[in-house]
Amino acid sequence: MTWMIIGLTTAGLLVLGCLAVLAYREVVALARALQRSAERIAGAGREVELAAEAVARKGGELAFTGPSPSIQASN
Repeated sequence: MTWMIIGLTTAGLLVLGCLAVLAYREVVALARALQRSAERIAGAGREVELAAEAVARKGGELAFTGPSPSIQASN
């Protein structure tokens, strides 16, 4: 009877160990996927910054080349 308890306990620990290894592998795969996603988001952010800078520069040129509003009332 004692040997059966020891055997079942050992088998249970082996099953838990295998499940732990599988869970670890999935966590590592998820971490890699999150890293790739973060890199893609950072790249997209850099592209948006570059595009926004060009748009702001063009908007500034348009704002300073147009007719300036007069403060004085027209008579």
